[in-house]
Amino acid sequence: MDAGTIRLVAAVVLGAHGIGHVLGWLPAWGLASFEGVASQSWLVSAIAGENASRLIAGIVFLVPTVGFVIAAAGLLSGQPWWRGVAVVSAAVSLLGTALFPHAFPTGSTIGSVAVNVVVLYGVLVAGWGAETSPI
Repeated sequence: MDAGTIRLVAAVVLGAHGIGHVLGWLPAWGLASFEGVASQSWLVSAIAGENASRLIAGIVFLVPTVGFVIAAAGLLSGQPWWRGVAVVSAAVSLLGTALFPHAFPTGSTIGSVAVNVVVLYGVLVAGWGAETSPI
């Protein structure tokens, strides 16, 4: 594959991953309901209560929704800052998954963690988006 195709595929994955995070904040804020998901946190709910837990879950999952979509746009337009936005989005997504492990269906949680780990490895270790990288 040529560099343009790789960049497009990576941007689509980033953008789709971001959009997938709506599964975390829509139900947390009562805007939708999905079977088998919950906005309770083993830590936040115990400390701050259920209402605060839902508010925090919504914010925590809204950040990677917006962040990954912005990172995808930055990648497509050749902006160097996309890497930092992708790293922060992946880190916040992993934090949200750790705090709210039932926010997504199990398969989505596994997929989300996998994409986040790949993004972190790719950008921080493999140097994706650096000047010598095809992405």
